[in-house]
This record gives sequence, C-alpha cells and structure tokens, in this order.
Amino acid sequence: MRFLVPVLFAGSALSAGSPPARPSPYAPQVVVVHAKDFAFVGPKSVKSGATTFRLVNDGKTLHHLALFRLQKGKTMADFVAFMKKPGPPFGWFTEVGGPNPAVPGASIEATMTLTPGDYVIACLVPSAGETAPHLIKGMVAPLTVTTQKSEGVAPPADIVLKTSDYKFSLSKPITKGHHVFEVQNDAPQAHEVIVVQLGPGKKVADVARWVDVDLMKGPPPGRPVGGMAAIAKGQTATFPMDFTPGNYGFICFAPDAKDGKSHSVHGMLQEFVVQ
Repeated sequence: MRFLVPVLFAGSALSAGSPPARPSPYAPQVVVVHAKDFAFVGPKSVKSGATTFRLVNDGKTLHHLALFRLQKGKTMADFVAFMKKPGPPFGWFTEVGGPNPAVPGASIEATMTLTPGDYVIACLVPSAGETAPHLIKGMVAPLTVTTQKSEGVAPPADIVLKTSDYKFSLSKPITKGHHVFEVQNDAPQAHEVIVVQLGPGKKVADVARWVDVDLMKGPPPGRPVGGMAAIAKGQTATFPMDFTPGNYGFICFAPDAKDGKSHSVHGMLQEFVVQ
C-alpha cells in the first residue's frame, strides 16, 4: 500500500500569500522550516505543546511539510525504508499534520500540539511525471520534541473542518477574508486537506484527474492555496487561510488502506464558492 502522495502543481508560477499575524495572546511557538530542492533546513529540536510550523518554499517546485511521530525505538531510517516500500504501518508512526502545500516562493503555516518524542518531517510530494515522493530524494529530517513545554496555545478557529471516509464537512460556509480552520479527523484512516483555487471553468474533479491520471504534467486546472498534511484518527490541527471571491475545492490524495487508491478516486472531493 502506498502511503501519502499529495498533489503537485508543478509549473504553476502562482504563489499563495503569507498568513497574516495572529493576535499575540494566542501565539504558540513558531518553527520556521525552509524547503529546498530537495532538503529541509530548520531546527533539530523544539519544545512540546502548541507549535506553528511555517514552511518557506525556497525551491522551484511544490513542497509540503508532513510531520510523523515515531513509536519509541523506531528511527528515521525505519521510516525511510518503509516509504521506499510502503506496506501496513503496524501502528508505529502517527500522522500529525503540517503545512500543505506551498508553491515556489510561498510561505504557509499549520499549528499542531506536539507531545514529547521522536518525529520525522518529510515531503511526500512527487515531481511532475513521477510517482516517487521527494523523501526518496533526501527530503526528510529527524525532529526531537522535548519535555520542555511551550507557553503558547493554538489560535482560535472560526470554522471546523471534519474529515471522514470519504468526505469533508464544514461547520459553516466559507466567506471571503481571513479564516482559521480546525481540522478534525473522525475517520479510521489518515486524511489530508488540500485547498485549491480552481481555474476558469474548471472543476475539482479536473484537478484530481490531472494529479491521479496525468501525473501533474501540463497546465494545472487550479492552484494550491494551503491546507493540512495528513492527520490520524482523533488528531486535530489548525491552519489559516485568506479567501478572495471565487471557486475552490478540497481534495484528499491520501491512499486508501484497502485498495491503495487515492481518496480522491473514492470521491473525497468537495467544491465550494466564496462570495
């Protein structure tokens, strides 16, 4: 079974705007990670507690930051070996989330609550025309979360976005302007959220087909503007977004536990209009 293979919008020169500053009383610790082609540059350890990861894409292709907590005794080498030949994870790592995805030149954020332990950050985005994730090219790094706890708390969310097998559910309609989404995974499987702004006359199914069938070759039918990397059952995390009027969609490209096919193939797509 393949694990997570998110969308790549290679060749899109469009960039998402940097998230605005949140009110200081809610500010968690901020961890800045730079994405290169193909490596991460960032701290090797962070405090536990509420943590905002800010991914700055210095590369020439799309990247994201997916965070995984390893079971005690497991290492990054074990994780990389698994990703080279995916199979049942046997419960030895947990999907925690992360900024998902950033086009070249963009900076995006996601906030998760971290418990002490050993983690891995990885980019599971493939390059155009390829299926192997950037992790295979070396875009993976260990991260230690210490017992020292951060004083901050996660930013308050105004919209709850629930994921299940295989749909998205919103607590209220999305309007133009700034929003903070709290992603809650109620499903047995891990799910991700990719927010795409659709091109004129395009549907979210066009984006899914471009990824799943065309392997992201040719002009993209939309552009990614943010989201959340995969989170496991029972996990919650937040991400900020600024919306202008237009047509958008949510997509999950995580592979299914039963047949290995993308969750988009199982209908985990949703369109919405921002007035």
